[in-house]
Amino acid sequence: MKFIFILFLLLLFCFIIYYVDYKIVFVSKYKVKSKKIPKEFNDFKILHLSDWHCTYYGRNNQRLINLINRQKADIIVATGDFIIRQNRDFRPALEFFSKINSRPIYFCYGNHELALKEAGLKSFRIELEKLGIVVLDNEKTKLVISDKEIDIYGIRFNSHKDHSRKTLTDKVFDEYKEIYERQVGKLDESKYNILLMHDPLYFKSYAKMGFDLTYSGHVHGGGIRFFGLGFATPWKNWYFTTYGAGMKRKKDKLMIISRGIGNSTIPIRIFNTPEISVTTLYSKE
Repeated sequence: MKFIFILFLLLLFCFIIYYVDYKIVFVSKYKVKSKKIPKEFNDFKILHLSDWHCTYYGRNNQRLINLINRQKADIIVATGDFIIRQNRDFRPALEFFSKINSRPIYFCYGNHELALKEAGLKSFRIELEKLGIVVLDNEKTKLVISDKEIDIYGIRFNSHKDHSRKTLTDKVFDEYKEIYERQVGKLDESKYNILLMHDPLYFKSYAKMGFDLTYSGHVHGGGIRFFGLGFATPWKNWYFTTYGAGMKRKKDKLMIISRGIGNSTIPIRIFNTPEISVTTLYSKE
């Protein structure tokens, strides 16, 4: 009888962990202050989404959509992997975005989008733009309030395709930096510069390029999280990494990494709830 009771408690604990880690989306909140942020952007709210992978919360995804809409963000930034590369069907992502596009959305590709054939990727971009979504594929745009500006960039970078994890270093990324800068020019570092970049691993390079705030995802929190570390997939040469989630800092440069909303190749989440995040900007006097 005692054994059955212990087994019941164990199963109940596992069910609770499963339910929380797979069925409940948490909202992480951050405050970012900088002298480079114009005072016109005080209390400006940026909602960050990443790695949806066609994961549904409630009928027609209504629980997730309601949660997003309740945040009353000024803009949404989406850092890729809103499709599943195995089936390459981007219609669910279009339906999802169509229900949350009452405010501006800025989108960069993840490795799952970049697994589409070029014609498919072009079609996906056309359909996103029909919804009013700004796709940043080695491109930049501006956020403007009363003639004051913040620049927002998106870089295409597919570490899965271009190099193995064992050879992909910051030095290799510098080659992409040169290509990117030829396309969009160097940053105006007198402005506050935001980067949308799917892969968080090369934060040192992003900071060196001059980006003040980077949004990233890709790692899904590391799958299994203990003491702030995420256990990432071995073939990426990541074991326990601090680059799984949260806010990271290099001097005055920041990166916010999403744990993601969904799951893909290995659907593992333990002590690692799905999340969306909201960042509030403040001008530092």
